[in-house]
Amino acid sequence: MQPTVVFDLDKVLLGGDASTLFLHGRLRQAPRRALPLLLASPVLLVGAALPQLRPLGARLMTRLAVGGSRDTDVEDVAAAYREVLTVRPEAAVAEAIACVRAHERAGETVVVATGCEETLARGFLAAVGLGHLDVVGSQASVPVRRAMGESKVSMLIDRGHPPPWTAVYSDSPSDLPLFAGTPRPVLVNADEKAARQVERTLGRRPETVTWR
Repeated sequence: MQPTVVFDLDKVLLGGDASTLFLHGRLRQAPRRALPLLLASPVLLVGAALPQLRPLGARLMTRLAVGGSRDTDVEDVAAAYREVLTVRPEAAVAEAIACVRAHERAGETVVVATGCEETLARGFLAAVGLGHLDVVGSQASVPVRRAMGESKVSMLIDRGHPPPWTAVYSDSPSDLPLFAGTPRPVLVNADEKAARQVERTLGRRPETVTWR
């Protein structure tokens, strides 16, 4: 089996929050889309407040912001990200993207595993030239599947990417179940407290990097 490397998205490849960045770009493109979002805000706020409903809330937010056909959602989301990246280019973390490409040149498969709703994740990756990567993200299905912690591991296995992984890049100890499945856990832009937490659980210190 080809060696596989796993990357988180928010605060690793994307500097910030995927939903916030998308909305910024989409409303720059089409300010009129603010009205349906405003009308739906009570429902969207409930979705954001309840962890199990967040993928559904994010999917509804995306549909309301984009409009049109569902068939073009990834392309439309990518266009919104490209728009916002013209004013916030640092939101696409250049060193992380370069690291992805280095792993691919080494013959490794790169998979993005993220708690972000999958359509948003795919749109961002398409916007930064990584649309070919496989993405394991939270799914606004019934029942909802959140790609978090142990469930992220299960979803990677379901998609044909079982451990051990060659390396795992994440910004948070919440991905300890992923770190446990690799000989090379890499903590990105995290503080010493987070590094010690990972070390206590794994019995070894993670590699740490600071990316901009």
